[in-house]
Amino acid sequence: MLYKGSCKCNQWQVEISVTKPLSDLNPRICDCSYCKNNPSAIISDPNMVINLVGGEVMINKNGDQLANFYYCDRCDDLLAVGCNLTGQLRGAVNANLLRDTHQLGKPIKIQPQLLNTSEKLDRWGKLWGVLNGV
Repeated sequence: MLYKGSCKCNQWQVEISVTKPLSDLNPRICDCSYCKNNPSAIISDPNMVINLVGGEVMINKNGDQLANFYYCDRCDDLLAVGCNLTGQLRGAVNANLLRDTHQLGKPIKIQPQLLNTSEKLDRWGKLWGVLNGV
């Protein structure tokens, strides 16, 4: 299944390919201080392929410097979060960018700051899909 969207200014186009409907994907809302200051709803699936096409990105790191947060350099929308895992860029997409957000499952709150480095990397390896275009 293919779903599309864009950032506010339309500089970045987002396309995700997944093997399940959006209703089976629950946006994750993180409660860390970084995410509280930069709100988003993140979705991913290990079989998801995220394609981003656009201009320039701004890259911020999270508190423990493990993940990259990719933002549109024009409108500051968060596009995706990603990390190089076992030689491949893997990530999750900001669900708020999709046209069909009303189809998503119920949001869930997460607390990744309670995980140590290896637990985070292991979790991301199990949850995140392939991230292309950044």
